[in-house]
Amino acid sequence: MMLLNQSVFTPNQFGRTPSSPIQIMYLCVWLAPLIPLIVAGFVLKGMRRIPAWLAKLFAGVSLAAGLFLTLASGVFSLFSTTQLLHGVTLTVAVASSFLIWAGHDHDADPSWIAKLGIAGTTIAALWSLLTAPMILIQSHAIADGSPYCIAHHSPDAPVEAIHELRGFSFYTEATGYKSTSEWYFHGLMIVDHPEEQRVYNWSPRRWRFDLVERPDVLIIPIRDVCAPS
Repeated sequence: MMLLNQSVFTPNQFGRTPSSPIQIMYLCVWLAPLIPLIVAGFVLKGMRRIPAWLAKLFAGVSLAAGLFLTLASGVFSLFSTTQLLHGVTLTVAVASSFLIWAGHDHDADPSWIAKLGIAGTTIAALWSLLTAPMILIQSHAIADGSPYCIAHHSPDAPVEAIHELRGFSFYTEATGYKSTSEWYFHGLMIVDHPEEQRVYNWSPRRWRFDLVERPDVLIIPIRDVCAPS
């Protein structure tokens, strides 16, 4: 679960609030991770299973809605691999949870499709959770006692809680409006080394911090994201 983004429900600097359809779409995405947990609770509590056709209907609707919301989230920018993986795995998890709930009470063995879906999304969720300690370990090693900070690529956007370092949280959706506009980093670390200040970019694909060679020639500034301490 992600923290509720209050900016979706409050006026921006121009006094405009996102429309109701946008707010509803956001809430659907925000609540989606709860569905597998709720369904799993129903199954563990021995609640009566639903007919297979109804489970397939729920799975199909959730699959279509999830893919639509995933595509809609990237309609104004190029998809990053992490953003696409996040949307697809969450969609598959919701759809698979309904399939696990299907069947007769005396047949407690889920279908292989449901098992495969849950297994794949579980691996993705573990990757997301393990990203946080990996970032902390690497940041301590790179800083080597020097002051440092970790932040999102946005002015004054330091990471203030460990949950923000999860793989499905520590990435950017602002990848540009054309193929030559990929200006934003997934996440940044600034270190005040004794010899100079250095900036590192977090790569979800490589699962590591890489040194940004020329941080002052980029179109979008990166030194103002946080202050090392």
